[in-house]
Amino acid sequence: MTSNALNLYNLAIMIDDIKNNDNDMLKRRIYFNLLYDFYSPLLTARQRKVYETLCFSDLTLSEAAEVLGISRQAVYMLANNVMQKLEGIERELCFAMNTRQLEERIKHLEQENKSLREELNKNNKKGEKSSCLTH
Repeated sequence: MTSNALNLYNLAIMIDDIKNNDNDMLKRRIYFNLLYDFYSPLLTARQRKVYETLCFSDLTLSEAAEVLGISRQAVYMLANNVMQKLEGIERELCFAMNTRQLEERIKHLEQENKSLREELNKNNKKGEKSSCLTH
């Protein structure tokens, strides 16, 4: 698995926990950043600018408002609209959830493959020892 896919897996795995615990702002931010990674092309340039300024620059609403040249209330409303839109798109398309499920399945299959290879190697070594004893 590539490091990007592994990072995506690690973030996506938190989706279920995040939805049930809105008090944890870090997890909430990670959740929305994951959705943003998937769906940012579906947002307008202005929505992307507000989200990126507020979330990626780690600015307060007031600081983001100053950078964007709009009111604090406008930043709040735009950011809230973006987050609602991201969640709405995810409800419709389920790409983040499906990716999480696929990544879990891939991880499980990789573990299964590793176990089977170890067992095969173990059996091959046993077979070599027993064939040596018979000769």
